[in-house]
Amino acid sequence: MQKIDGPRRIVRLTGFGVLAGSLILGFGAVASNAEDVPTAAATPEPTSTTTQPPVTDKTPAPAASTTPKASVRAAATAPFGPSYPVTLETNFSRPYKAISKSSNSDFSLLNDLERLIRGSYKDPRTGKTRPASVRRANTVFMSISRMENSHRVGRELIRAAKAGVKVRVIHGKASQSKESRALQRALKKSSLRDSNFKICRKGKSLACLSGLNGAIMHSKILLVSNTFTRDNKPAKGAIWSGSANLGGPSGERTYNNGLTVYNDKKLWVQTRRMWDDMYAERNVKNDYLGYIKKHRSRYGISETERKKFGYTRANAVSGMFYSNLANVTIYATPIRATPTNGKDPVLNLLNRVVPDDQCRIRLQENRFKYRRIAVAQKLVQLADEGCKVSGVFFEDDLKVNRIAHCQMHIRVCRPILDVFKTSSRRIEAAWAKPHDKTIMVEARLRKNPLNPEEVAIDGTSPSRWPSSGIRTKLVQAGSAALTGSNLVVSDEITTETTDPAVYEDYLQHWKAILKSKEIHNYPY
Repeated sequence: MQKIDGPRRIVRLTGFGVLAGSLILGFGAVASNAEDVPTAAATPEPTSTTTQPPVTDKTPAPAASTTPKASVRAAATAPFGPSYPVTLETNFSRPYKAISKSSNSDFSLLNDLERLIRGSYKDPRTGKTRPASVRRANTVFMSISRMENSHRVGRELIRAAKAGVKVRVIHGKASQSKESRALQRALKKSSLRDSNFKICRKGKSLACLSGLNGAIMHSKILLVSNTFTRDNKPAKGAIWSGSANLGGPSGERTYNNGLTVYNDKKLWVQTRRMWDDMYAERNVKNDYLGYIKKHRSRYGISETERKKFGYTRANAVSGMFYSNLANVTIYATPIRATPTNGKDPVLNLLNRVVPDDQCRIRLQENRFKYRRIAVAQKLVQLADEGCKVSGVFFEDDLKVNRIAHCQMHIRVCRPILDVFKTSSRRIEAAWAKPHDKTIMVEARLRKNPLNPEEVAIDGTSPSRWPSSGIRTKLVQAGSAALTGSNLVVSDEITTETTDPAVYEDYLQHWKAILKSKEIHNYPY
């Protein structure tokens, strides 16, 4: 079992790194059923005996003691003061053997979420409860898709509420469970100072933002206004987003990832406004990007603060949330996207790639459905032009789930695989138990048309970005699978970053899954 609780090395960076706009995007109009992972079943072996080259990486997988690093971004003036540098942390769950038994659970990622919540009411340096004035001024806001068989996180939300912290939880209506109902009852007790558990209701929509028929709330977000980093440093405005639900089959027994941003005021204000929109069930139809652009003055900081702290822009001019200090973009859906209108962040990313013999693209995905066939076609084009493309996808054990997911053991629809077959350079495929929604790219990237703010990792401004591209390592991750519905119709969130330390952490996560119990190369 891969763990992340141990000593970590701090990587200090200077200058402005950057990142591009991004939430993995679909383009269908029909929402999928509430996601995620089946409860349990034995793992079948592949039925075909056809062989193919294995999915491999030259660098060996990390030892079990490998831990993520924190990346500290230097700025002329830290937005929350010199004691609060902008910092990024990754977290992962990596069970060696997934799904089949609860004893195989890896609580690393969920324990980290508990730590963030615990910091709202308890000082980890002393083990003592924080002053009442701090607790009462603190906020913990969370959105989750599901939490059946959950053994973590909910208990810390209750403890924070009992300690006087303002606690808010949004849960998906489509996937309630006895555990979610128990948390709802606990947070709605009249004895608590200020807590609530909300299920969005918008007619036939099961989402908070989207009002379209069949949409679901699928965002996984945790916002804590005052907490601590993993190194027990005081932190303001902690923003976590990732792929993990709180339930055992997802958050504990499959591969998952998350990214936490601390002390970035602009990103905090923007994400809090998004949370407010979700909680208020804003009527954005299926164009949240347009809604943000129309009300962009709400999503940012003052011009005076922008100049003081060195941000590129004060608010969300393009509709996405971006910080050149954190080197992170947050992209929220639903938005109107098609394969050709330029709004799909996945296609946007792949269209930026300048292929050569050093280009490398890795996908670690829970689902890849036929409505995203344009993504498959672009991957084939890049492979034909020199990029090495590999994917690890989810192996479905239960027949009931296979009916909902392409009628196949692997959650990649047959039309996607048929497109892969047309490549002159084989696109490697394997299956295991990833609940991740991640794409890693090492390539020369052109200027980002979706994010005119994006500064290159070497500090190059958008106006000076060369047409030949800049060599970049980029991670795109979050809650949205490669389906048509998850981002066009439903509420989702995805992050994108070009921070080198974050990329290295995700690369180690990729290599670890290649050593997991269930990994098989998939013949197609």
